Amino acid sequence: MEDLRRLGGEAGVLAGVAMAWLFLGFVVLFPSAGLNLVDQGNPHRYLPFIARHASMFWVVNILGALVAGLLSAVVYMALHDRFKDESPATARIGSFAGTMGAAAFAAAALVRHTGFGWLSTIYATNGVGAAHAFYAVSTVAGSFMGLGNVMAGLGILLFGRVMQRHPRYNNLGYLSMGAGTAMVLAGFVTHPFSFAVSTISAMAWFTRTALALRAEAGPAFFRWGTAKSRANGRTQRRVA
Repeated sequence: MEDLRRLGGEAGVLAGVAMAWLFLGFVVLFPSAGLNLVDQGNPHRYLPFIARHASMFWVVNILGALVAGLLSAVVYMALHDRFKDESPATARIGSFAGTMGAAAFAAAALVRHTGFGWLSTIYATNGVGAAHAFYAVSTVAGSFMGLGNVMAGLGILLFGRVMQRHPRYNNLGYLSMGAGTAMVLAGFVTHPFSFAVSTISAMAWFTRTALALRAEAGPAFFRWGTAKSRANGRTQRRVA
């Protein structure tokens, strides 16, 4: 369906922006407010920080992590619609894996948001208990993040294999192989460097994929993009 592909183009751009905002929140915004990357694993630093900067935590976690997870699911469904006739099995499995990964990312964001939010209020009266619970919540959120990286990475790898056989998407196919590999590895290697590489790779992949979908199917809501996208949109309106 052309409408789904157009929506996928819009969602991919917004997902890339949301991921960029999440990344900047963790590595720039939080440290500028007094919480560096190392301290984000320390409950005695992180929980008081959330209590003091609740709005900042909400904006980064919800408008970044949750929005990116939800919108990325639309991209995988749009890619399934685009490639289902050429490689039905691979497109179906890739869409399933990617959507599962997107759901895991969204679940991690919600676990982190609700769990840390409640614990930040408890910390004032029961710091020891809140600190122990912090590690439990962090483990659950980290597990969802790991699952999200592995499943989303597998989905991107599968779509990349299909794209490599298509002239229009050939270059994107090679990017998909690199981004998918980085995300799968990040699911098994918990380190700030792997987080940075996988996040930047995913940002690049979502943005490039969205632009490719928009160039082919046209925009859904926002009339920006390449001249080809605008021409396609005018042609489709005349046909309609």
